[in-house]
Amino acid sequence: MIPINIELLVIGGGPAGSFLSSEVNLSSVMLVDKKKINYGPVVCGEMMPKAELLVDYLPGELMGMIEYTLHKSIKRSIIVNHIKTLRILIRVKGTVVDLGSINFPAYIVNKGLMISSIIDDAANRGVRVNFSSTVTGCIRHGDGFKCKVIDNNGEHYVETQLVAGADGYPSVAMELTGSPRFNPMDTAVATSQRATGWGGDEEEAVVVVDPNLAPGGYAWVFPRGDGTSNVGLGIRGYDAWLRGINPVKLHYEFLKSLNLKPTQRSVLLKTIPVGELGKRIEANGVYLLGDAAGTVVSTNGAGINTAMVSGLLLAKALKGGLSYGVEMNKVLGSFLRDVKRLRELADPILESEDALGRLISIMPRETVKWIIKEAMLASVNPMLRIGARLLTGLIKVRGRI
Repeated sequence: MIPINIELLVIGGGPAGSFLSSEVNLSSVMLVDKKKINYGPVVCGEMMPKAELLVDYLPGELMGMIEYTLHKSIKRSIIVNHIKTLRILIRVKGTVVDLGSINFPAYIVNKGLMISSIIDDAANRGVRVNFSSTVTGCIRHGDGFKCKVIDNNGEHYVETQLVAGADGYPSVAMELTGSPRFNPMDTAVATSQRATGWGGDEEEAVVVVDPNLAPGGYAWVFPRGDGTSNVGLGIRGYDAWLRGINPVKLHYEFLKSLNLKPTQRSVLLKTIPVGELGKRIEANGVYLLGDAAGTVVSTNGAGINTAMVSGLLLAKALKGGLSYGVEMNKVLGSFLRDVKRLRELADPILESEDALGRLISIMPRETVKWIIKEAMLASVNPMLRIGARLLTGLIKVRGRI
């Protein structure tokens, strides 16, 4: 079979790959995705904060790009619910401490429909879209690359000048960049499922901090406004892969604790980086985007908009002859590193029920709520980090962590 020749092969049609495909200014682009339908299922809580919530927390250039991605992606047809508040629950040794609610304007979206709309826009601009297609590997070939693709018609090859790995973590393109795997402590294993039975306010999202239920992370309930909710949890990759903690078992325990009934047969599962940008996200015509590049915000797990930003930045870099790696580090890199420092300060508490219990015993609840709120909003306020260091030191003095 004669190979297909193109300028850019985009591997993965999630937020990063779809947004890149809709923005890039090249004459021949192919987007391939292993999913069979346009577009789903998705492993995601499907909650996207509104711009009004983020504007006081994100650096200016990043905020501007996120506003652009929201403008391009959020349409009335894909919004399923409007969230007004976020309730924070802490559970220690079976006792639930309700810290109350914070203002948290956000959308609950049909992510599959949103991505489908972006891909349709890319297809209308001439991008060739192939579903049910899996890229099993790429090698350097001449001045470009040769990638093996398996689809419903069998096995064939694509010859391309450029490769964009937007297929999640780890990406099939990582080997071409020479990027090392992330440290297990800088990854999380996230579960996702739809369920009924939530009796709370339909306009209020809920997060549960419980080191036994979600070590190194949190569990969540995001109402969809129709009697169903997106539910799931995230645990640290270290706990899943090295300590052998089963995230699916914890997921079912979480549903049982709230009397939630799943409406989907399977628990969806994926690994995501929760540290900072990868060491090598660009290498001689190969680019890593979204989860593959490490764009997830480590204190809250948000990744849709930052993935789209990576696609937007690569499109701009290719158009302007810029270094994608330099642009990514300028816009996202320092922000993600600052957030990671805060996450690392919180890790001892998120991993230890005793430490979390001591936190509740020595700090006013309003202060604890403020700290969690700032973390959920990925605050880079230096006073928050200073306070977190002092708090961690105080907890260590009161007992070992």
